[in-house]
Amino acid sequence: MKSTLKKLFNPVLAWLLDYLARSCSSMPFSRKKKLAQLLTFFVWRIIGLRRREVIASLQLHLELTEAQAEKLGEKVYQHFLLNSFEMASLAYISREDLLARIKIEGLEHLDTAMKRNHGAIIVSGHFGLWEMIPQWLAVNGYPVCTVVRRQNNPHVDAWMENMRRRLGGKTTDSGFGIREILRSIRRGQILALMVDQDNGKQGIFVPFFRRYASAPTGPAQLSLKTGAPIVPLFMFPNYCGQHLFKIYPPIYPENYTNDITGQQQITACYTQLLEELVRQQPQDWFWLHRRWKTQPAYAPDNPWARLANDQENAPR
Repeated sequence: MKSTLKKLFNPVLAWLLDYLARSCSSMPFSRKKKLAQLLTFFVWRIIGLRRREVIASLQLHLELTEAQAEKLGEKVYQHFLLNSFEMASLAYISREDLLARIKIEGLEHLDTAMKRNHGAIIVSGHFGLWEMIPQWLAVNGYPVCTVVRRQNNPHVDAWMENMRRRLGGKTTDSGFGIREILRSIRRGQILALMVDQDNGKQGIFVPFFRRYASAPTGPAQLSLKTGAPIVPLFMFPNYCGQHLFKIYPPIYPENYTNDITGQQQITACYTQLLEELVRQQPQDWFWLHRRWKTQPAYAPDNPWARLANDQENAPR
């Protein structure tokens, strides 16, 4: 019975997502804002989805009072919905509309990295309008392939795959073969990775706000192996004008040792940048994710966990 209901519900959810995306692609901002406020009231105040966890996380990591964290938490939900509406519109807007909505800053950093002919690894997080980044790059002729996590709902997954590819972007899932990844980077292509979700006991442990967090191993290891620079980039929402797509200076692998310490230092470098941006605009980061779920103590056999423990216990 449960399986039958799920099969019936999955395509309905994809249809609702498509209907919302189509509506949002031409909906005035004032209406989107009212819709986001209405849904936030329902999800945050009535259902209380992850409310306690988000408030506790904001209190701990931003050193807020409970009242401040509750107020900011509601804002986090509203901004996440607004940003989701904007990103979902990628399924329907034209190339010209996409370019008109965005202004670019720091493109020379990516171009400099690409001139080395080692490809590039671009890293971002669930901050602002992350889905629009590879689409802007693809429309402007950059050979980018995004590593994505597949959705449990196959109908939603197919919808998102179409949304991500329709303007020229390419995708692959996190099970993509390492040989193919290396081959694509060495051909001078750009590999796009999200780097701010918990990577479990096998991750690289780096400081993020007031605790260690487990980060993906891929960016640092691939960079050191191929010589491809890592280029952090983020898209800042601005619904009163153009969104700001900002590209930061590359992280060059030759400046680090090719070992676990170098891998941790590279990972910590772009993680620290993300932390700075989240501190500036905390409402635009996805606080609902259990970012600090895996701690070094939970992974005694992990070399980066041991390194983190040694750093934590070192005399100050």
